[in-house]
Order: sequence, then C-alpha cells, then structure tokens
Amino acid sequence: MKYTKYQYKKKNKGIKLLTSLLMTTLAAIAIGIFAAWFLLKFIPNIDALGKINNKPQSEENNNSGSTEVVDLENFALIQCGYFSKEENAKQILNKIDSEFNPFIAEDSEGKYRVIAGITTEENSYEIVEKLKASGVETAKIKINLNKNDEVQNQITAITNGYLEILNTVNEEEVKEINTSDFKSWVNELKEITEGDKLEVLGEYKAHISELPEVVDKTITVSELEYIYSILNKIQS
Repeated sequence: MKYTKYQYKKKNKGIKLLTSLLMTTLAAIAIGIFAAWFLLKFIPNIDALGKINNKPQSEENNNSGSTEVVDLENFALIQCGYFSKEENAKQILNKIDSEFNPFIAEDSEGKYRVIAGITTEENSYEIVEKLKASGVETAKIKINLNKNDEVQNQITAITNGYLEILNTVNEEEVKEINTSDFKSWVNELKEITEGDKLEVLGEYKAHISELPEVVDKTITVSELEYIYSILNKIQS
C-alpha cells in the first residue's frame, strides 16, 4: 500500500512537472511575441518623447527654419492700477508707501499707470507681497529682453547696473553713491553700429554719461521713470 501510494505521488509529480514546463514555455513564447509587438509599435513614440523631454528650458525661434535658443532677461513692472483719469491714479499713488518710490506713467493712449517698482522677475515677488500686505492690489507687467541681441543685451546690463545703484541709494543707511565707476563702465561697453532700437541704446548711454558724479535719494523716482521709458520704448 505504501509503495502504491508512493508510486501515485511520484507519477502525479511527473505529470505536474511536465505540465509546468509546457506552460512556462508557452508563457515565455507569448511574452516574447508581446514584447516584440510592443517595441515595434512604441519605440518611435518613446524616441520622440525623449526629444521633447530634453528640450532646453528657453524660448526658440523657428522663423528661419532653424532652432535658435533665446536667452531672455526678465524684468517686471509692478503696476498698482491703470486709470483713464489722472486723479484716480493719484489716489492710489498716495496709498503706496514711499519706500517703493511709486510714480505715475502716462501711456500713448492717454491713460495712467501707477508703477510701484521696476525690478528683475526673481526680485518682484517680495515687492508684490509687501504691497498686498499693505492692502494695495498689484499686477506684474513682464518685459523680456533678448540677451542674444547686442542692443538688448547692453540695455539689459545697463538697467541691471543702474537699478542696483538706485536700490542701494534708497537704503536708509546710505546717504549717496558715487557714479564714476558705473559711468566709466557704460562708456567702455562695445560700440554697436547697427541693430533694432539702436537709437534707444544711444539715448540710454548718453543719459548715464550725464549723471552727476554723486547721486542721492532725491533722484530715485525720476530715474525710475526714465528706466521705465527706456523699457517701454524697447517693447514698442
């Protein structure tokens, strides 16, 4: 009886092993066929996806049929209102703390913008949060300059340098700043003989060269207005 029972189990085990091997073989063939079908069907799409994911995080110009990576410098105008009447703009202007050096700019349509800051994109968030905390509603107007363009690149560099001077002189503990080094640096920038908005760059350089040797807080608002006019001309 024991022998018969043992034989039974042994025979059963052999059948199960053979069945298992057969099933494994069939499964491997099926998986292989499916894998080949999957690769043939989806490899082109995977390749295209890879190209999309590896795309540089910058704007591209395809107008000429070629891809050109555009290196942008992003400035932000912090606007606190846009009005058809100047008196309405003045009401908002009076609500903004003087630390922001706000001013009113009239546009070509005869409307009035209340501007409470000209800054780089990354520095704009702090200004916006401070204004909101004081109950002043804001909107950001982005101005993008193309650093691949020689004219816009120099305007970008001059603007960054001049904003640094104005922001520094506006600090409470600073009385005045000498502009000699900045003026010399602007004067030594490469001369550009052609390009769109070349006349705006020339005007900007001439303005900087005429700055007094020493500047203080009294010029901050008027000079921010001037920078606004330069950026506005570049965007027009």
